[in-house]
Amino acid sequence: MTTDSELSYSGWRPLRMHRPPHHGDDGRPKGGKPELPVIPAIRFFDNMSYIGDQFVGCFAIETSVGVILLDSLFNGDRYEQILEQGLSDLGYSGNDIKAVLVTHGHTDHYGCAGYLQERYGAKVYMSARDEDFAKDRNEFSPFGWMEFDADGNIEGGDVFTLGDTAIHVASTPGHTPGCLSFVVPVYDEGRKHMAALWGGTGLPRGLEAKIQYRDSARAFSHLCDELGVDVEIATHPFVDNSVERFEVVRNIFNGVSNPYVIGREACRRYENMFLDWCIDAIKKEEEK
Repeated sequence: MTTDSELSYSGWRPLRMHRPPHHGDDGRPKGGKPELPVIPAIRFFDNMSYIGDQFVGCFAIETSVGVILLDSLFNGDRYEQILEQGLSDLGYSGNDIKAVLVTHGHTDHYGCAGYLQERYGAKVYMSARDEDFAKDRNEFSPFGWMEFDADGNIEGGDVFTLGDTAIHVASTPGHTPGCLSFVVPVYDEGRKHMAALWGGTGLPRGLEAKIQYRDSARAFSHLCDELGVDVEIATHPFVDNSVERFEVVRNIFNGVSNPYVIGREACRRYENMFLDWCIDAIKKEEEK
């Protein structure tokens, strides 16, 4: 049982407030596939860029031998066009994508991976559990199921290396059974920072999955402590006010602080936001 002493010490509750109106508190769509305004592709670290819209995006990580994508948007023509236009605007092409690392088996995160794999030969990696989950037609999936095979599986504790870039992989089940989160080295005007991507923001249905989510959030925050994370990123820009922060990045001058470099203490408060939200939901479910 959860006790009051386990409840929040951050006090943050922005997720429900910032969630687009077509989504419920558990993160599942209420209607059709969302189509919010496109965010012009932006390089907000020396080696990291955002491509996507105001609902979901992916991150392009430039390495010495090509580009890694973290997630790959929804599937379908609209998102393929967003992705290819974004790559072009950043000076890349689909041929530059060497690897796609998928956080979890929901369509808005692996959606264009099969397209990149088939058309450009990009290698796709995700956890074995979520590859099975994404293909399982008995699982809830409002936008279809995964129709291609990953090129390989990555799991918690792995360090995925491409060229000069090493990405730490953490197993963070809860949002989905095999959800992954990543810690990535990024550079701002040549200065190194560590950026954390929490793999699945919305709370899952069911008490057992929520307990998994809670435990994963705690474990990932500890990993972020160990790795000195001082930057937090999110593939859903409404989670962390990225639309506004990208506008700041577009208009600042060299030497001005990057709004994504917030320091370890602020990152810990952000991480605790998900933990607090989940603990609160567990408490309410146990009291039913």
